[in-house]
Amino acid sequence: MKNSNLNIFSLWIIIAMVFLNISLATIVQLLKVPIYLDAVGTICAVLLIGWRGGAIVGILSFTFMTISGFGPYHIYFSGTQVAIASFIYVMAYNKLFKSVLTVLLTGVLLGLIAAIVSAPVIVFLFGGVEGNGAGLITAFLIKTGHTIIQSVLLKGLSIEPFDKTIQCLIAYYLIKSQSVTRLKQIGSTLIEKNFLS
Repeated sequence: MKNSNLNIFSLWIIIAMVFLNISLATIVQLLKVPIYLDAVGTICAVLLIGWRGGAIVGILSFTFMTISGFGPYHIYFSGTQVAIASFIYVMAYNKLFKSVLTVLLTGVLLGLIAAIVSAPVIVFLFGGVEGNGAGLITAFLIKTGHTIIQSVLLKGLSIEPFDKTIQCLIAYYLIKSQSVTRLKQIGSTLIEKNFLS
């Protein structure tokens, strides 16, 4: 089974990973915790079925959350999900999902990229403050005299690396917990490079 194939297995992975993204994002939003946890499914999907599958998972997750009304602003961050899928693919292709140490590095770098890609959306569409726990940090920074752009970037650079590192570790351990036999059956190039060699 190649990464680019969208077969029945891929369809099941997409459905399951969309559900995972939505479930974790919903819990975080309800608790108003200043992290996101909305891309674990995207990351897992990239590792299992390739970057296109990961991008589809991210876009579908955010579209569903927007249509359902639970996260009406999520769809505007679909580009961030595509950036996440692309970056994870590059890192995993270069075997940087092979150990906890390289996964930590991947998570930190992913967080920096996510913060930079998301910042324009937060500033121009939401005036700098999102309706979640992370938005409270931006509001605080604005109150301390920082500009909106500075506050959004500082918030992103302080939260995103931590958040994305957690998400990368969750994805890593979810896949690592599968048997070698099962991982071989998946036939993913990225799984072979990072979990079977």
